[in-house]
Amino acid sequence: MKINTVTETVNAFGGIRVFKKLLAIAGIVVVSMTIAACTGSETPEKANRPSHQVQEKVDAKGLEINMEQASYTDERDQDTQQVKQVLRLKITLKNTSIEDLFFDSTALQVTNNKNEKLAIYPFENMIENIASKEKMTGYAYFKSDNKGPYTVVYKHPITKEKYEWQVSPEK
Repeated sequence: MKINTVTETVNAFGGIRVFKKLLAIAGIVVVSMTIAACTGSETPEKANRPSHQVQEKVDAKGLEINMEQASYTDERDQDTQQVKQVLRLKITLKNTSIEDLFFDSTALQVTNNKNEKLAIYPFENMIENIASKEKMTGYAYFKSDNKGPYTVVYKHPITKEKYEWQVSPEK
């Protein structure tokens, strides 16, 4: 049995020109498939998430969240570096599950209208264990830049599902 070399195989099918054309076509196909796979065939995660408004109660798998109010506040922690503006979110939570739940308002992600993340302002942020069927109200504070409206995102700690609110602070 005779083993053909690459050169003999190429020559048998019409020479090196045909081989180069086939190689070029294969390259174009691979590049086209790569580009098609990387372009908008998937919808962005944010587009799949409904956006809620202030005063709209949202059931986040056992935790009913109501972003009651967004405002700028003059309250400051005297021990921290002074900031120009502080965004305060008033949040009411109701544990609708049969188990105690933990809520940490510093886990909220807040972005401005330029999609820049706001840093947490260390003040009386709501960090609570909430008993079954219990309702609580507290606050979350963020260093603001006056570039509202803001997007607030809560990520459920177990399901990793995200819930989003659009808030415009009261002046």
